[in-house]
Amino acid sequence: MAEAIAALTFICCGALAVSCGGSPTAAAQTLTVTPLASFSSASHVFESETLDVLRDQTTWQTLWAQMNANDSPPRPLPPVDFSKDMVVVAAVGAQATGGSRVSVDSASESLGVVTVEVTVITPGPHCGLPTVITSPVAAATLPMRTGPVTFHVNRRTVDCGS
Repeated sequence: MAEAIAALTFICCGALAVSCGGSPTAAAQTLTVTPLASFSSASHVFESETLDVLRDQTTWQTLWAQMNANDSPPRPLPPVDFSKDMVVVAAVGAQATGGSRVSVDSASESLGVVTVEVTVITPGPHCGLPTVITSPVAAATLPMRTGPVTFHVNRRTVDCGS
């Protein structure tokens, strides 16, 4: 009987350690975020919200050309050293009015996973805005990492009054 109680106690303690996150966690390391661009891209490029990571020059050049398809002359391609950095892109998607913005605010890494903080600001219902299709996008560099990247999107609505 005493052996059964000891075994049950051992099993319960083990279950509690797992359910309470018994494994050690590493402190998140802040990564340097360097903004590259923030503008309204060609509306057909990002029809819906898009969060992406680019780790090579060819993909970056192709996306940049698509984002600037409506610009004459097109914006110059921001240089990126892909031996050291990667690019993160956050796009709101096609919007029926002006006033929306997106930014890449910060990034951190913990246990090999990079988390990118993005803020999306949209105008409230009382904002007088032009009726024009916009597609806000922001791009930034982070130190190159080969592991997974997750995005945390903070959404804010700006109230312009009533």
